[in-house]
Amino acid sequence: MTDTLPPAAVDRELGGCPVMHRDFSRAQAAGCHWEQADELRESSPLYFNTFAQGYWVFTRYDAVRDMYKNPDLFSSASITPWEPDPIYRFVPTQVDPPDHIQYRRILNPWFAPRAVDGAEPRLRDLCRRLVEDVAPTGGCDFVTGFALRFPTEAFLSMIGIDPADADIFVPWVEDFFAGFGGDPDGVAAMAAALAGIREYWVAALEERRGEPEPRAGDLAAHLLHATYDGRPLTDAEMLDMLTVLVLAGLDTTRAELGYMFRHLAAHPEHRRALVDDPELIPSAVEEVLRYYTIIFGDGRKVTRDVEFHGASLRKGDMVYGLVSGANRDPRAYERADEFVIDRKRNHHMGFANGPHRCLGAHLARREMQLAVREWLRLIPDFDVAAGEALVERGGGAMMTLTHLPLVWEATR
Repeated sequence: MTDTLPPAAVDRELGGCPVMHRDFSRAQAAGCHWEQADELRESSPLYFNTFAQGYWVFTRYDAVRDMYKNPDLFSSASITPWEPDPIYRFVPTQVDPPDHIQYRRILNPWFAPRAVDGAEPRLRDLCRRLVEDVAPTGGCDFVTGFALRFPTEAFLSMIGIDPADADIFVPWVEDFFAGFGGDPDGVAAMAAALAGIREYWVAALEERRGEPEPRAGDLAAHLLHATYDGRPLTDAEMLDMLTVLVLAGLDTTRAELGYMFRHLAAHPEHRRALVDDPELIPSAVEEVLRYYTIIFGDGRKVTRDVEFHGASLRKGDMVYGLVSGANRDPRAYERADEFVIDRKRNHHMGFANGPHRCLGAHLARREMQLAVREWLRLIPDFDVAAGEALVERGGGAMMTLTHLPLVWEATR
């Protein structure tokens, strides 16, 4: 099952913990990462992975939840365990409490339920236009033709950026996650993408600097007038905040949309259920976030020596919570291995958990709900094109389908 090595393969006492050597960054056939996560979870609650410098892997729900809930023990200074000292610093993602909450308070109003409610008519119009454009064609690559375009343009409009700039940002995001996932061949492209994103925001901030009032609905302008602990934000802080928002906002929702529509293409009974009863759409979206979690795992750095769920952790160790395994853990969910479209109790960690729970969760949910509602309104029946082998980006970062060719009966 695992690429196991004898305990002597690592220079430390592991107390009988299974040892493996796994590079989770490699692309695989669609669905393979969840199968791998299930296999790891049911074989052992804990591993030591000798990949890179070596790190602990916790596979089950309780341990992953407790990792998220204890930021004093598990620092977010690094969120990728194969990279304990990353070349980037995302604010507030890689800031620990109590400083973390002060940065979050600056950004929270932009992505709070009230803000998303206010933006919904604009988001719906955008989504409807994109579906109306593609419906007469009878088919498209859903990833590039819709799943990238809708959340990207929606997110940019939420923060006051011209949606047309999506064409600039998307290649940067693709290059960043190629390196972020652990593939050493992608590190140079990742660094170049970060530089490009930061240069864009440097110019945007400079254009707005000195204006007496922030531009309405413009996040960059808002940050120039925001304060942290009674002082203005530094340029470095603003750039770190804007960079992480772009990377998160442009990649995550498109990935979940791809898996949701692949599922609906394969399950006509679920399509019909949502067409007949649109009130099921919110619960279906939550089940997608649980069952098709795009976070394979999430990393943290240990702040002190401690015993944790069977592991003797040392200060400076890296740990990896296998979120995709935890979200299908039968110890935490009834019918965990089934997609239950009307699941009533769904405490998934698709948006992480604890104080670092995803800032854009409300926006992502609403985008997914609108996408399903508007797509099924015009295209209630569709299939994955015959003969297509679907591939997903590796699980070192966040999984996503690289393409999803859908076909349907064209409308006039």
